[in-house]
Amino acid sequence: MIAFGFISGLAFAYAGWTALSIGMDRHYSDIHGRGKEPDQRTRNQCRLLGMLALLATFAVSVKLEGWTVGGVLCMGTMTAGALLLVLLLTYAPHRAIKFGKLAALLSVLFGMVWLSV
Repeated sequence: MIAFGFISGLAFAYAGWTALSIGMDRHYSDIHGRGKEPDQRTRNQCRLLGMLALLATFAVSVKLEGWTVGGVLCMGTMTAGALLLVLLLTYAPHRAIKFGKLAALLSVLFGMVWLSV
């Protein structure tokens, strides 16, 4: 059942990087059209949600492997999530928000399944 935990951590990482990227001018304008910028409230919300999701990735990794290997697993998981987001923003930027929301939902669902088993 470790797979559910890893998938939960990966989905948290992807959702976190997505939220952080939406809070940036460049990626926001890639998704919503050139010249558009997020307002300050949207930026702050995206930054907070992204930070919380990446902290959740760290918590899942430490719960999976302990304090000694959990940090290394967290860095690898966050790298894989960032790579997925970079590829998606490059080839299909409009789908990044949809997949980010889906990843956030799946991370919570897989996390609940993993913790209940």
